[in-house]
Amino acid sequence: MALKFKLVMRKNLGEDHESIPEKVYAQMVYGDLVTFDEFAEEVADSSGVGSASVKAVLDRMNVVLVRHLQHGRRVSVGELGLFRFCFGSSGVPDEKTFSTNLIREPKVRFYPGKALRVAKSRTSFEKTALPNEEDAGGNGSDSESPDEIYEAFDGSINCCDPALNERDHTSLQRILD
Repeated sequence: MALKFKLVMRKNLGEDHESIPEKVYAQMVYGDLVTFDEFAEEVADSSGVGSASVKAVLDRMNVVLVRHLQHGRRVSVGELGLFRFCFGSSGVPDEKTFSTNLIREPKVRFYPGKALRVAKSRTSFEKTALPNEEDAGGNGSDSESPDEIYEAFDGSINCCDPALNERDHTSLQRILD
C-alpha cells in the first residue's frame, strides 16, 4: 500500500530563496494511530501468547532498553533494529574551558533491521490533495510538534530499574529471537 502525501507551500530555505521565496513540498498524511493496546492485541493474535504477556514483555523491554542506553550501550533488538544514544556539544577553544553543561541532551537513534529497510525501500507514494487545498481539521498530517508526538504516548517511561535478573533477560531474548 502506498504512503499518502499532500503538497504544501513552505518558505524556501535554499540558496535560491531570494528569487523563489516559497516552494511546494510533500508532507505525509498519516492514517489512524494504532494504540499500544491494539498493537499488543494484534501481536498476541498472531503469536499464540496472550495480550497481557505481550504488554508485559514490551513494557519490560522499554525498561531494559532505557537502562542500557543510559550506560552508553548500543542495543540490538533482533529483526526490529538497533537503538543508541547520540549527542553533541557546543565547541570551545580549548579543553580547560570545556564543561559538561555544553553537552546537548542525547537523542535516541534507531537503525531499522532488514525487514524494515526492505519495506522502506519498496515504498510507493500516493498524492491525496491538491496544492491549494487547505488542511481542514488536521486529517492526521504530521506537524512534527513535540507536544503532539508526546501526547501519543502516556508519558510514563520506567527507567533505571536495577532489578533486571538473568531470567528476565533470557525471557526477553527468547521472545525477541
